[in-house]
Amino acid sequence: GTWKKLLWVKQQYPDNYTDEETFLDHLQRNPRWRPYEFWPLVADSTIIVQHICSVIIFVCCFTGIFQERVSPQTVVGWATICTVASWVFRDHWQSQSDAPEHALGNDHTEEEQNRALQSGSSVHEDDIRTHSRNVSGATSASLGEAPQMHARDRNSTSTPIDNNPTWYAHSPSQAPDSTIPTGSPFIRPWNGKASAFSPRTQERLMTAKSAVLIYCSLLGLSPILKSLTLSTSSDSIWALSSWLMGINVFTFDYGAGPEAKFPASLSTNAALMASTVLASRLPSTTHVFSLTLFSIEVFGLFPVFRRHLRYHSWTGHLLLTTVLVILAGGGLSMTISGGGWGMGVLGVILGGIVTCLSMGMTSWWLIGLQRYKNEIHGPWDPARPIIRRSY
Repeated sequence: GTWKKLLWVKQQYPDNYTDEETFLDHLQRNPRWRPYEFWPLVADSTIIVQHICSVIIFVCCFTGIFQERVSPQTVVGWATICTVASWVFRDHWQSQSDAPEHALGNDHTEEEQNRALQSGSSVHEDDIRTHSRNVSGATSASLGEAPQMHARDRNSTSTPIDNNPTWYAHSPSQAPDSTIPTGSPFIRPWNGKASAFSPRTQERLMTAKSAVLIYCSLLGLSPILKSLTLSTSSDSIWALSSWLMGINVFTFDYGAGPEAKFPASLSTNAALMASTVLASRLPSTTHVFSLTLFSIEVFGLFPVFRRHLRYHSWTGHLLLTTVLVILAGGGLSMTISGGGWGMGVLGVILGGIVTCLSMGMTSWWLIGLQRYKNEIHGPWDPARPIIRRSY
């Protein structure tokens, strides 16, 4: 008979038999394969270039502060100005994104209120009719039994109230039919009163509060951070900070979108730890405070702005990439050579060339690697369970 790929059917073939003609009919090679394109790869690599340039700029600023070539107040001052400007842009984009949803929500709210008013009026009329009917019924029943009660009272004047069940039968508080229906209870806000600020204003106030708390905390922690690594040699500090910066670069979430509120925790913590140990090598608490605040702005807040900028303005994203490449190339050249503006211009030129070559070569390299992709799928593969997480 014809061979079937069924083990539970008795056949004249052994269990490990495979038909050479039909065995590979359902073979699929690279079913989810999507060919890479050069320019989209180059565009996506700008995210990596931005972060690497940010790390280089931070290292150059630390070196300039450590060698007393740059004032720490200047570095943190310009960084704070850029951070505030970035936050203003992000708040503007967020307001534009929330405007259509807010308008749609208001329309739904008005419709629901109209329905509630209509249904509430009809329910109120029904409640009034029911209440009138119950009260009239209870009144007639009480009037009908009143002579009997007076007769019993004349015959047994010493009967206690507790032993007279007729007293409770028509008590207004115990009669189930005479209960007055009430509407839904009024639920007060959690703090007892509604907020006078809009949600956007509340978010802005919370951001300002967080900024003040971070500023005050760093002022208090700066003397402690300055003496954190007094017993550690500088060579160990340089090696440790290099490893931590490498961890930051390789564990950074380059694919996160604007919906992510915070950067990757491991990457951010590694960068902040590196900046902390580097700040402990500086001569004064002012230097420590400035470098620590600068690191929070570079590694904690700047990635959030870069994601929003890439989502809302591709031209702005490319312009920011160009500015970061110029700053990183010029700063790295001046830091290594110890020269002035001339070496900075040379570094900008060399940095731009190296960046363009790196982006192009890595894109061609990824395109060339696709020909080695050989993923085979077929009916012989084990079934993959579909796990539905309900938590």
